[in-house]
Amino acid sequence: MEQREELEKIAAALGLGELLESPEKIHGGLLHKMYRVVTSQGTYAVKVLNSEIMKRPSALRNMICSEKIAANFSREIPAVVSLEIKGNQVQELDGKYYMIFPWAEGTSVFFPEIAEEHCRTIGDILGRMHGLNVSGEGVLPEEDRPEMYDWEKYLRLGSQKGLQDTEWCVGYRKAAGDIQTWNKAACDAEESLGANMVISHRDLDPKNVLWNGMTPCIIDWEAAGYVNPFQEFLEVVNYWTGDGKGGIRQEYFGAMTSAYQKHMSLEQADWDSVFAGSFAGMLGWLDYNLKRALGLEAADAEEIRLGGQQVVSTIKDLYDWQIKSGMLKEWLRRRLQ
Repeated sequence: MEQREELEKIAAALGLGELLESPEKIHGGLLHKMYRVVTSQGTYAVKVLNSEIMKRPSALRNMICSEKIAANFSREIPAVVSLEIKGNQVQELDGKYYMIFPWAEGTSVFFPEIAEEHCRTIGDILGRMHGLNVSGEGVLPEEDRPEMYDWEKYLRLGSQKGLQDTEWCVGYRKAAGDIQTWNKAACDAEESLGANMVISHRDLDPKNVLWNGMTPCIIDWEAAGYVNPFQEFLEVVNYWTGDGKGGIRQEYFGAMTSAYQKHMSLEQADWDSVFAGSFAGMLGWLDYNLKRALGLEAADAEEIRLGGQQVVSTIKDLYDWQIKSGMLKEWLRRRLQ
């Protein structure tokens, strides 16, 4: 009931009409809460932004910038963009922030439903995004460089808070040495990667693509910003071409790569640096979830629990990627000979 009252209030304030049924929570978001809201004027997806994240000084500006990027891309690729209401794409009411989207029909696909054609389509969209080289007002490349995180601090805090025997803390302690090695290599690769940057989505994993049949629509542009195109290409390959056993389907990789190469050449990339830098996104996500698991950036117990879960799964993803990247290096070498 409390959530309905909140959404009724925001709908009234923004002129969206009267709610005709109880809001439906949409599962899948790991940072914010999303609801399907049916009103007398239409059906909307309402994103309730995470209060802890919005406390950051740059959070609101980043949200606004990301939606401007999405709007620029929407002229060329299928993208869902937040509605501009009263001159704003991010809405504020009583100290909380919201984004309102037109409801888009479709569902995300995951392993084992992902087919070769999905990979071909995503490769084409990614290549087009990188080839467009759109502008991003207010977005600076230097803000998004990888940093060397203080991994030892989280071990100390875990012990101080009596969390050393939790599943996430045990797994993190075992992996800490490898995590530091990956982080240093990613930072060392930055100079090379930073010489070639484009604006892109930066989180094009299966949960952020809705499919209506085989027609895709890209959602959740929150992470949009500058990225090395070949680094993002590897990340997207990792997201979409897995075989469910920690490996990669070579035919899916081939389909995605061929579609991508229609728009972007792979021959000029510094692949050693690209592979080293490909760990950066997962490491940043791990850092954030360690803070959540430790209660440093969490609004409630559910946030803390989710943070711990994500620490466990992200560490697994990092080790899986270490194995996959070895295969990909060889496949790319053969392809580019």
